[in-house]
Amino acid sequence: MGFSNEGQVWTVSEFEAYVKTVTKPAWVDSICLHHTGVPSLAQRPSGLTAQHIKNIRYYYETTKKWSSAPHLFIDDDQIFGMCPLTEKGVHAKSFNSRAIGIEVLGNYNEEAPNNGRGLACWTTAFGAVKALVSWAGLKPDATNILFHRDDPKTNKTCPGSKVEKSWVLENLQTSYLDSTNWHGPNGGGPGRFANYA
Repeated sequence: MGFSNEGQVWTVSEFEAYVKTVTKPAWVDSICLHHTGVPSLAQRPSGLTAQHIKNIRYYYETTKKWSSAPHLFIDDDQIFGMCPLTEKGVHAKSFNSRAIGIEVLGNYNEEAPNNGRGLACWTTAFGAVKALVSWAGLKPDATNILFHRDDPKTNKTCPGSKVEKSWVLENLQTSYLDSTNWHGPNGGGPGRFANYA
């Protein structure tokens, strides 16, 4: 049920193909972005692993007594499944009934989202969100790209005080280059955004 996608791992291009095989449920009208906070980028220097995701699931089920979880966890170059996209997740009280929940690795109250590993994680997140908004038939804007901190029932800064909605929306409206053709300074990674025809 609420954790049955745990163990699924995709690149952005694999996730784009995967969502095309999933029937969008009527309740999905938005995407809600989070940061993991703990673990931070510094605490996961090699990104997430399947064991990390199992540990997170155990924490949600056993310690928090949640029946479900956020839908996706994202690191530098991978998208990890948790809650199926067809089921309502647990991630933000006011948005659980309408939004796909995405956790981006890092503590963006302290770590930078727009360079280094932070940018790599957010580049992957933008690819996942673009696939999801296409799947859900949404045009990304402030009404359907939500932050956890937008929830009136929380005092959290999530997805981090250094993450600005205008930056996220701008990057969602820029053409995405996936992991097979990323550009960076001198042609290297991490991923960058570019317009292309």
